[in-house]
Amino acid sequence: MIVDFSQEEYLYEDLISGADALAKKYSNIIKHVTIGRSHDNRDIVMLRLGVGRRYILFCAGVHGRETINPIVLMKITEFYANQYEQFKIVKEKFDQKLSNPSSNIEKNYDNMIFGKCIYELLQTYTILMIPLLNPDGYMISLYGHGAISRPDLQKKLKRYKHNFSEWKYNGRGIDINRNFPCRSWKPKGASDYAASENETKALIQVFHQYRIRCFLDFHSRGKSIYYYRNSMTKDYNEKQLYIAKRLKNITNYELYDSENEIDYGDSGGNTVHYFSEHFNKPALTIETVDENAIFPLDYNYRLSTYEEIKLILFELGGLSL
Repeated sequence: MIVDFSQEEYLYEDLISGADALAKKYSNIIKHVTIGRSHDNRDIVMLRLGVGRRYILFCAGVHGRETINPIVLMKITEFYANQYEQFKIVKEKFDQKLSNPSSNIEKNYDNMIFGKCIYELLQTYTILMIPLLNPDGYMISLYGHGAISRPDLQKKLKRYKHNFSEWKYNGRGIDINRNFPCRSWKPKGASDYAASENETKALIQVFHQYRIRCFLDFHSRGKSIYYYRNSMTKDYNEKQLYIAKRLKNITNYELYDSENEIDYGDSGGNTVHYFSEHFNKPALTIETVDENAIFPLDYNYRLSTYEEIKLILFELGGLSL
């Protein structure tokens, strides 16, 4: 086991070392790449899980304070890679036993069938996992301005008078999820133009580099799924709703429709709006943990969140995206 939920403090450095370890242990199924660097010079990493030519993208850690989803996506990556490798071993043994009728053939058919499905999923798809898009914000939410090395950014952060556990921004104090150039974007706060941030540019580059069939952005809080787009067609939203209902069956999360798409007075410009409008492919926001959860989020949410969402990928694989 590489990703350990019992480790109460999970830092950026732990995520990086975990990504390296996963890529080494499962080298034939996981590739560790850097897609950009934060404003405080931290790597923004992506794990490529699978060998297929169809791409699904999972992203987490857009908001610094949402500290549960990054480690959960890492754990999900480990789970699927392990299932893939275990089935390969069982398959080889099974093939050998079939060639020798006197052998005792594996009786645990349920595990074999599940493993076979995972194996075929990762032969068909490559899952792009970005567990932590905003590493600066993540570390600021844990350690305040002391987590930042650049003097100019640290000076700016020292003006912040609130609890850093509520910090949702990046190292420059900008909400990345309001920084994507789309129809709902409006100038607000420190960012006077869209895609001004390194983190935004890194994700946009991934969007354009791969022919992504579906994009899920994981946030916290509310145990809900946002699927509706006012800027998109009826047909598009019907497909979104169909996928959302399938994911609801897996997670038991609530579905939020058009009335909840953008909060009143918000500036828009988030990840899923950008992807929907530019690529006309499914893009949903998944909100994990309880609505009344308090920041900093209790690390005990990790296991329950993992159990709630770990089969989302399995479900998407059955949709023939």
